Amino acid sequence: MNNSVIILIAVVAFCAAVFIAWYLMKNLRFTKGNYGKQTVKSILKRFAFPRKYKVLENVSMELDGKTQTIDFVMVGEFGLLFVSALQGKGDFYGDFTEEYWSFVDNEKKVRFLNPVKEMDKKLDMFRRLMAKKKVYNLKIESAVVIVGSKADAPMYLSHVGKENIVMTVNQFKKLLEKEKFEQDNNIDVVAVTDVLSNLH
Repeated sequence: MNNSVIILIAVVAFCAAVFIAWYLMKNLRFTKGNYGKQTVKSILKRFAFPRKYKVLENVSMELDGKTQTIDFVMVGEFGLLFVSALQGKGDFYGDFTEEYWSFVDNEKKVRFLNPVKEMDKKLDMFRRLMAKKKVYNLKIESAVVIVGSKADAPMYLSHVGKENIVMTVNQFKKLLEKEKFEQDNNIDVVAVTDVLSNLH
């Protein structure tokens, strides 16, 4: 066996080992339950960094004895983007009129609260808190990102309204490419970030 064949075999074996290690690490993170949030966080950070936008994680709000937590808030000159990250295996089913949605695979069915209604609650509380601080006319966008075990989680949605904020990872990346996230709406990024750090 000549040297070129040995080198080729070694390269192929190395590439296979790297791929297997990556796959096992991905599955481990997915099993632990933090893969979805880490995926969304990475996308937001990559988008925000060159634009000098801020990405806040686990933003807590409190009003009238009730609390809400937003997974991520990106603050930029365009305004605010609220993002919820959900992960699950199998197919994703959601009816915009129902209280619970679900992930379904061969092993089990996982039910969870309707993420669109949950996002509406967060947005409502945020706007009420801003009104108390006499801050108005903030442009707010929102997204619920579904992170599945596959590149594009199969989604089956019904009774969708005019605007669908529920999307796969790839659809979320395309959303961020839209011109509205590059517009300058005279938002003071530092000042708004400070406000978000103390939402009580």
